[in-house]
Amino acid sequence: MSIQPDTDRAKVRPLEPVSPTQPDASPETERTLIAILGNPNAGKSTLFNRLTDLRQKVGNYAGVTVEKKVGTCTLPSGRTVDVLDLPGSYSLQPGSPDEMIVRDVLFGLNEEVRSPDLVVFVVDATQLDRHLYLALQLIEVGRPVVLALNMVDAAAAEGIEIDEDELQKQLGVPVVSLSASRGTGIGNLRRLMDRDVEPSLLAFSRRPPQVTRMLKSLASRLPRRGLLSDAGRLDLAMALLLDDGEDDAIARYVPPEILDDLRILRTRLDEAHPDWRTDDTAGIYETIEHIMERAVRRPGERRDRTRDRIDRVLTHRVFGPIFFVLLMGAIFQSIFEWASPAMDLIDSGIGMLGAFVGGLLPAGPIRSLVVDGVIAGVGATVIFVPQIAVLFFFISVMEGTGYMARAAFIMDRLMGRVGLPGRAFIPLLSSFACAIPGIMAARTIDNRRDRITTIMIAPFMSCSARLPVYALLIGAFVPDVWIGFATLPGITLFSMYFLGIAAAILVAWALKRTALRGGKPLYVMELPPYRLPSLRSVLMIVWERSLLFLRKAGTVILAVSIVLWFLASYPSGGPEVNALEQRLAVAEAAADETAAHELRNEIAGVTLQNSFAGRAGRLMEPLIEPLGFDWKIGIALITSFAAREVMVATMATVFNLGEDEEGFTPLREKMKSARDPETGELMYTPLKAISLMVFFVLACQCMSTVAVVKRETNGWTWPIVMIVVMNTMAYGASLLVYQGGRALGLG
Repeated sequence: MSIQPDTDRAKVRPLEPVSPTQPDASPETERTLIAILGNPNAGKSTLFNRLTDLRQKVGNYAGVTVEKKVGTCTLPSGRTVDVLDLPGSYSLQPGSPDEMIVRDVLFGLNEEVRSPDLVVFVVDATQLDRHLYLALQLIEVGRPVVLALNMVDAAAAEGIEIDEDELQKQLGVPVVSLSASRGTGIGNLRRLMDRDVEPSLLAFSRRPPQVTRMLKSLASRLPRRGLLSDAGRLDLAMALLLDDGEDDAIARYVPPEILDDLRILRTRLDEAHPDWRTDDTAGIYETIEHIMERAVRRPGERRDRTRDRIDRVLTHRVFGPIFFVLLMGAIFQSIFEWASPAMDLIDSGIGMLGAFVGGLLPAGPIRSLVVDGVIAGVGATVIFVPQIAVLFFFISVMEGTGYMARAAFIMDRLMGRVGLPGRAFIPLLSSFACAIPGIMAARTIDNRRDRITTIMIAPFMSCSARLPVYALLIGAFVPDVWIGFATLPGITLFSMYFLGIAAAILVAWALKRTALRGGKPLYVMELPPYRLPSLRSVLMIVWERSLLFLRKAGTVILAVSIVLWFLASYPSGGPEVNALEQRLAVAEAAADETAAHELRNEIAGVTLQNSFAGRAGRLMEPLIEPLGFDWKIGIALITSFAAREVMVATMATVFNLGEDEEGFTPLREKMKSARDPETGELMYTPLKAISLMVFFVLACQCMSTVAVVKRETNGWTWPIVMIVVMNTMAYGASLLVYQGGRALGLG
C-alpha cells in the first residue's frame, strides 16, 4: 500500500482563519481547532505526539477527571493550529466518562471545549472493519473528517491491500495513509490539515421510516449546533433518547419542555418498534461489510500463528498468571535498580542546594523556612521522580505491546470468582496511577452493584502517591540483599502492591456476598495484535507523568510544607526553651562545641514537641503507639490526608526542625539513625517501617478520593463505609504486623 498525497481527490480548499467579526468568533476560537480521535490502540496518541512534539498542555475536563491534552502544530502554510487529543472511544453512544466527553465535544454539548473545525480519525489499517463503526458514526455528525489509515506498514506485512480511492468514495471523506510510529505519511496529513475539508453528506444509519419520522420531529425542536448535518441532528436526537437520565451535559442542553416529551417518545417507540435502540448498530455493520468488500482485499483467512502461540502461553490458565506475577516482580525490582543512580544524584543535588542556600541566608526564621521547610519538604519528594518514571515506562510498554489486554483477560478469571466482571479490571488498573480516574472509569460498568463494588476497592490499589512512601521506608530499613533472583527491597515493594490487591479481592468478595449481592455479567474483551511500542510515545508518556508529579510537588506539597513549617515552628520559646538557651550561651562562651551542638538539638526538639504540630502528634500518639508509631509519624499521618506523598515531605520538615545539624543529611539517613532521647534506642526499626507501609497500603487517606466517591455514588453512605472499612483494616493489619513481630522477637 503506497503512501501518497490524496488532496487532489479530496474535497478540500485552502482554509481561511476565523475572523473576529464573524458571529461565533472569540479569542478562544480565532485559532483553528483540530481533534484527533480513534479507538483505543489505534495509535491516536502516537500521532498526536508526532504532530505536537512537546508543545502540549495536560489537564482535566471541567467536572471530571478525564485527561485533556491540547497541543499546537505548525502546518506547511506556516499557520499554527490547536490539536486536541480526544479520549479513545468505541462509540458515540457513551458508556464511560471518556466516551461522554467525545460525544459532547463532537455534538457541541461541551461548555469548555468548542466543537473542532476538523476531526482526524485514526484507524488501525490491520483492523479496519472494527474501527469503521465509530468512523461512520463520526462522519454522520457532519463535522469535516479526514480518515488517517495508521499502521499501513503492518497491514502491508500481513498482505492486506486497501483501495484508498474506493474507501474515500464509500465514506465521502479524504483518506491518507501513514505510520505514526515511523513518521511516514505525516507530511501528507499536515497538508490535508492545512486545507478546508468539507463534511461528508452521506448517511449510514438505516432506521425504519416510523422511527426516522419521530427522530426528525424531535430534531426540529432542538437548538442548532454549528456544522451538524441533518443526519448528525438525527444522531443527536437518538443520543437524547438513549440517555439514561444521568447525563448532565444533555440535561443542560435540552429545553425543559422537551424532557417530559422524551419519556413519552421513548414509550411510543417501544410500542411501535421494540428494536429501535439497536437498528442503528445493525445498519452500520451492514454498511461496514459492504465497504470492506469493495475497498479491502485480504490474503485469505490467514491467522497469525506466532500470535496464537504466544497467546497460548500468556493467556493460559496456569502459565498466564505465573508469567504475570514474574513480570510484575521484575518491574518492581527494576524500579529500585534502575532508579537508584538518578535518585542518589538528585539526593546529592538537593543536599548541596540546602547547604548552599543555608550558607547564604542569616540564621533565623527565613533560613529555617527556606531550608527546613521548602527545600527539605519538596526536595524529599522530588527524589522519587526517577522511580515514578520507571513505573510509567513499564506501564506504557505493556500497553504499547498489547500485553495489558492479556493481563485483563487473565485477571477476568480471578475477578469472576469474587463476582466482578472483567470490565472492572480497567478502572482498577487505572487506580495504580491514581484512584480518582479509576473510580471515574467505573462508569463503564453497567450493573450498579458491580460499579459500586469496583469504586469501593479501587483505593486499595497502590497509586503512584504511595510509591514515595514505600521507597523512603524500604530504602532506609530494608537491606539490599539478594534472595534467589530478586533483591529484598524489590520483593518488599512487590509485597505491598500484592497486599493492596489481596485486600481489594477480600472486600469485593465480602460486598458481593452481602450488601451488593449479584451475578457476574458477560464481558467481551478485544485482544489487540502484538506490536513493538513506539519509543517516542513511551518516552512522551514518561515525561508527561513525571511532569505531573513535579507539578504536584510544586503546588500541593510546597503549600503543605510551608504550612507545616509554621505549625512545627510555633509557638516558640517557653520556660524550658529559655533555660536551654541560657545553657547554650554559657557553652558557646566557653567554646564547648560538643555541648553547644547537643543543646541546639535539644532546643530544636523541645520547640518541635511544644509546637502546634507537635501537640497534635502527641495527642494521637496513644492511639498509634500500639502500631509502632510515634508522635512524629502521627504528624505525618495527619498531613497525608491532603495527599499521601505529603507524608515524605512532612517527615523531612519534622526531622530538619527537630535536629539542628550542620550540613544537609538525607531523610532516610536521619530516620535510620534517629534515637529516642530518653532511652538512647533507635526510634525506627525495619519492623516499624513494615508496619507503617502496611498502614499506608490499606488506609483511606486521600480526601480527593473520598469526594469523588461521594459524587459517583450520589451520597455519603458509601464514602463513610469506605473510610471506616479501609482505616479499620489498616489499623488492624498494622497492629497485627507490629505486635506479632514483637512477639516473634523481630522488633
